[in-house]
Amino acid sequence: MAGIAVPGRAAWGRAVLRAPVSARTRREVGYQVRALLLAPVGLLVVVLLLLGVVLSLTFLGLPVVALALTCARGLGRVHRRLARRLLGVPVPDPAPRPRGRGPVDGLLRTLSDPAGWGAIGFLLVQAPLAVLGLGAPLAVLSVAVDAVAVTTAGTPGWVGTVLALLVLVFAGPWLLRLAVLVQAALVRATSGLDPDSDRLRRSRSAVLEGSAAEVRAIERNLHDGTQARLTAIALHVDLARDRLRADPERAGELLDVAHATTREAIGELRTIIRGIHPPALDEGLGPALTTLAEQAGLPVEADVDLRGVALSPAIETMAYFCVAELLANATRHAGAERAWLRVRATRRRLRLEVGDDGRGGADPGRGSGLRGLTERVAAVDGSLRLDSPAGRGTRVHLDLPVRA
Repeated sequence: MAGIAVPGRAAWGRAVLRAPVSARTRREVGYQVRALLLAPVGLLVVVLLLLGVVLSLTFLGLPVVALALTCARGLGRVHRRLARRLLGVPVPDPAPRPRGRGPVDGLLRTLSDPAGWGAIGFLLVQAPLAVLGLGAPLAVLSVAVDAVAVTTAGTPGWVGTVLALLVLVFAGPWLLRLAVLVQAALVRATSGLDPDSDRLRRSRSAVLEGSAAEVRAIERNLHDGTQARLTAIALHVDLARDRLRADPERAGELLDVAHATTREAIGELRTIIRGIHPPALDEGLGPALTTLAEQAGLPVEADVDLRGVALSPAIETMAYFCVAELLANATRHAGAERAWLRVRATRRRLRLEVGDDGRGGADPGRGSGLRGLTERVAAVDGSLRLDSPAGRGTRVHLDLPVRA
């Protein structure tokens, strides 16, 4: 047991000795100093909110409250960036600030923004925590220094000074670390006040409903098509076997029918498989989209650049089917003479544009195709933007994450 305990003590001792000069301590000191400097700004925002509440007896108070909530959101963003950059804390961002269709609607949305009120709550607690973050460690260290001074009262003066400095240097980083951890936990907790759960719930529901519909479609295709053909094949083979000796010519005809039905069943199975995972994606999304554009029913100008970007299989499949459906819409419904496809990717996002010179006027509300695409894209934190003025063609912009 002693042999096991010694390495632990040694590691603990090295951590204590390295703490005053470690990079983590420097980052925590930087974070604490910045948090202390931001505390008065946070208090001013809280005072502005209180002023708005007092003035809310008149209409003038509501814009002041909205301004305070917007400022609180901004300060919350600064604190999240500090926590991510200096402390390495993975803090999620809340949903974007709500924007209304007009000034009054925008004001009401801001006043009912949960993330804004969460940021106000954070600022109320952050200011005293920032003061305590430096004050409490110093107070504890002051008590410890006094205790060292009393303990070494009968020794030379330099001994007490050295011991006090040792306590200050080696205990200070650990007390500061405790205060910073509390503030980091507060930043993380208040950042999760607005996870946009309603949007996530709707997206998840849409994905589940879409998956169930696709499974039902596959089941229906297998039952009505492939299964019926396989049954017919078995029936023709049985008849041919019964007539093989009595009427070889008729048995041959039955086997020919069974062979043709087998080829049709294989073709149907291939079609179903391509609907689940297109074989073209085996070479990657770029070649698959280029091939899709070449095989479209109208001339398509393809500009695809995915060099150096690794996409997840789920995103590749979603992007492929979205482009396939949009090009099919341009071919069948838009009356277009030409179309174009532009694809670009960054380290985090995949952006696609599919356009045509057709009649325009596309409306997701009039059909389930575009609405279904929008729901499926939103389920992976993507977006679909439609620009389709009547008589001036259609453009669809897709923005997807690189990884689902």
